Amino acid sequence: MPDNTNTSITDQDLVIAIKRHDHTAFKELYYRYYKNLIRFAWYRLHDTETSRDLVQEVFYKIWSKSEQLDPSKSIKAYLYKMLNNMIINHIKLSSSKTFSLDSIQEEKMYDQKDLELMIDIRNAIDKLPDKLRLVYTLSRIEGFKYEEIAKICGISVKAVEKRMTQAFLRLRRIFTEYSK
Repeated sequence: MPDNTNTSITDQDLVIAIKRHDHTAFKELYYRYYKNLIRFAWYRLHDTETSRDLVQEVFYKIWSKSEQLDPSKSIKAYLYKMLNNMIINHIKLSSSKTFSLDSIQEEKMYDQKDLELMIDIRNAIDKLPDKLRLVYTLSRIEGFKYEEIAKICGISVKAVEKRMTQAFLRLRRIFTEYSK
């Protein structure tokens, strides 16, 4: 997939153009966020194919309802919030949650120790309650600022800070258990 994102065009400009059904602007938005949205979904689902399907559905909805977009609001937060809602619905509808090492396609594994550490980290993150896992993933894996996370999750910045503190405490406890 080409990485031909034009960073001189703001997200707000893209939304305005997309509202006018500008295909080029839509492609730009797609290439700007696609990989990060896939990664975000994968960290929640551990299923590459489902992650891709949900992200495609997000972009389909953006295009099909483009006239309803609000250029004054963050499209980035809107994309992540929409995807998060789809993930929650998918999890509710799924009867079982599976983790497959085959779905780790894009990551480089150098030795068994690295693989074991990565699995331990993912297992520890998976043990977090959904709300804490979401905030932790957005912050530490996706690199969002607390203000952005607050918009995506529909909570206050203070709530994000509290959830991050709780996530760190729980992860510390989980890793302490692993080391025994």
